[in-house]
Amino acid sequence: MTPSLFIVSVYRPDLYGAALQAVGLAQDVEVVLDRRVGERRGPGRRADAVASDNDRRQMAIDEQLRTEGCALVGPEVRKARSEAR
Repeated sequence: MTPSLFIVSVYRPDLYGAALQAVGLAQDVEVVLDRRVGERRGPGRRADAVASDNDRRQMAIDEQLRTEGCALVGPEVRKARSEAR
Protein backbone atom coordinates (compact mmCIF):
# COMPACT_ATOMS: atom_id res chain seq x y z
CA MET A 1 0.00 0.00 0.00
CA THR A 2 1.25 3.45 -0.91
CA PRO A 3 1.58 5.66 2.18
CA SER A 4 0.20 9.18 2.37
CA LEU A 5 2.80 11.89 1.93
CA PHE A 6 3.00 14.78 4.41
CA ILE A 7 5.03 17.52 2.75
CA VAL A 8 6.48 20.34 4.86
CA SER A 9 7.65 23.62 3.34
CA VAL A 10 11.38 24.32 3.56
CA TYR A 11 10.38 27.64 5.12
CA ARG A 12 8.71 25.87 8.08
CA PRO A 13 11.37 23.55 9.56
CA ASP A 14 9.58 23.78 12.92
CA LEU A 15 6.63 21.90 11.40
CA TYR A 16 8.95 19.23 10.02
CA GLY A 17 10.22 18.23 13.46
CA ALA A 18 6.74 18.29 14.92
CA ALA A 19 5.38 16.17 12.07
CA LEU A 20 8.13 13.59 12.48
CA GLN A 21 7.35 13.32 16.19
CA ALA A 22 3.59 13.15 15.61
CA VAL A 23 3.84 10.46 12.96
CA GLY A 24 6.42 8.43 14.86
CA LEU A 25 6.61 4.93 13.50
CA ALA A 26 3.39 5.05 11.50
CA GLN A 27 3.78 3.13 8.28
CA ASP A 28 0.91 4.80 6.44
CA VAL A 29 2.40 8.33 6.39
CA GLU A 30 5.75 9.49 5.03
CA VAL A 31 7.02 12.95 6.11
CA VAL A 32 9.26 14.85 3.68
CA LEU A 33 10.75 18.33 3.54
CA ASP A 34 9.97 20.15 0.28
CA ARG A 35 13.26 21.63 -0.87
CA ARG A 36 12.03 23.01 -4.19
CA VAL A 37 12.66 26.66 -4.91
CA GLY A 38 10.82 28.23 -7.83
CA GLU A 39 9.17 26.45 -10.74
CA ARG A 40 10.66 23.05 -11.58
CA ARG A 41 8.99 22.42 -14.92
CA GLY A 42 10.25 23.69 -18.21
CA PRO A 43 8.34 24.70 -21.32
CA GLY A 44 8.12 21.10 -22.62
CA ARG A 45 5.09 20.17 -20.49
CA ARG A 46 2.48 17.68 -21.68
CA ALA A 47 -0.86 19.12 -22.75
CA ASP A 48 -3.12 16.09 -22.36
CA ALA A 49 -5.95 15.62 -19.83
CA VAL A 50 -3.77 13.68 -17.38
CA ALA A 51 -1.22 16.48 -17.37
CA SER A 52 -4.00 19.02 -16.71
CA ASP A 53 -5.26 17.01 -13.73
CA ASN A 54 -1.72 16.70 -12.40
CA ASP A 55 -1.13 20.43 -12.89
CA ARG A 56 -4.28 21.29 -10.91
CA ARG A 57 -3.24 18.95 -8.08
CA GLN A 58 0.28 20.38 -8.16
CA MET A 59 -1.04 23.94 -7.94
CA ALA A 60 -3.28 23.01 -4.99
CA ILE A 61 -0.35 21.40 -3.16
CA ASP A 62 1.92 24.37 -3.91
CA GLU A 63 -0.74 26.76 -2.60
CA GLN A 64 -1.14 24.74 0.60
CA LEU A 65 2.62 24.73 1.14
CA ARG A 66 2.71 28.49 0.63
CA THR A 67 -0.23 29.34 2.89
CA GLU A 68 -0.16 26.62 5.55
CA GLY A 69 3.44 25.44 5.45
CA CYS A 70 2.44 21.83 4.78
CA ALA A 71 0.27 19.61 2.60
CA LEU A 72 -1.05 16.08 2.84
CA VAL A 73 -1.12 13.99 -0.33
CA GLY A 74 -3.27 10.88 -0.08
CA PRO A 75 -2.16 7.47 -1.31
CA GLU A 76 -4.65 7.49 -4.20
CA VAL A 77 -3.16 10.71 -5.60
CA ARG A 78 0.38 9.39 -5.24
CA LYS A 79 -0.56 6.15 -6.99
CA ALA A 80 -2.36 7.95 -9.84
CA ARG A 81 0.59 10.27 -10.28
CA SER A 82 3.12 7.44 -10.47
CA GLU A 83 0.92 5.55 -12.98
CA ALA A 84 0.65 8.63 -15.21
CA ARG A 85 4.44 8.84 -15.61
